[in-house]
Amino acid sequence: MSKGKDKVGGSKQFRWLPPMHEMMLKILAEEARKGNKPSSTFRAGSFALVAKEITAQFGVECHPSYVDNRMRTLRTMWSTIQTLRKKSGFGWDDNLKMITCDAKTYQEEVMAHRKHADYLNKKIDFYDELAIVVGKDTATDGFSKSYVDLENEPNNGSSTIGSGISKSRKRARAPSTADDSVLTDLSDQLRDIAVALKEINRGPVDYTSLYNEVMALTADGYSEDMLATAFDHLCENEKTARGFLAKNARLRKLWIDGLLFSQI
Repeated sequence: MSKGKDKVGGSKQFRWLPPMHEMMLKILAEEARKGNKPSSTFRAGSFALVAKEITAQFGVECHPSYVDNRMRTLRTMWSTIQTLRKKSGFGWDDNLKMITCDAKTYQEEVMAHRKHADYLNKKIDFYDELAIVVGKDTATDGFSKSYVDLENEPNNGSSTIGSGISKSRKRARAPSTADDSVLTDLSDQLRDIAVALKEINRGPVDYTSLYNEVMALTADGYSEDMLATAFDHLCENEKTARGFLAKNARLRKLWIDGLLFSQI
């Protein structure tokens, strides 16, 4: 056994730390962009690359089989996320990559499936990478295309079956002036959000302003004691505090509801 390496006897004993998880997703997302995920599975070399990089970066012996096993866990996570998104009573915030629900729905879901709390009213880290790595999306030139999008692309003459349908779909989806206007508005909104987040992340958290923003929710029926508990929690985690300030009023209330129910 080489010095500085912790030999791991089996994949079940290999502990996936959050930075390893992040590295794996980023490498495999890039592999997909390079065309190394021709279908729902990656080429063998992609898992070997992940194992090599993790071994080098973290000083533990990682094998491609461990990456393969981790993929099963990620597929289960993805399946849970997609199931929750489709359930009645749940919403989706595409800017924050977060499944949203009200306090009553949250409580009912968590009582039935405790682990689902990990996916509710919380930002799902690396959601876009998950979509590429274990979802049904194929990454091309830095963008993510779903199978529906690929189905509507021209077939370059490779087959004449269904060509009439494909052409009619393409004509039906041609962008209009109204579509251009909507896209422009969306682009402006995303730019404004990015600027706001940049300002929030600049310098230390203004806890006086944070306190005022939290206490302003008394107008929505929250007691001062409840909001004081939420404020104390935010003060303990600067990253969470910044995230709270970045949310709109509706999402702030959802976050507080989730925090309060988790303490019951």
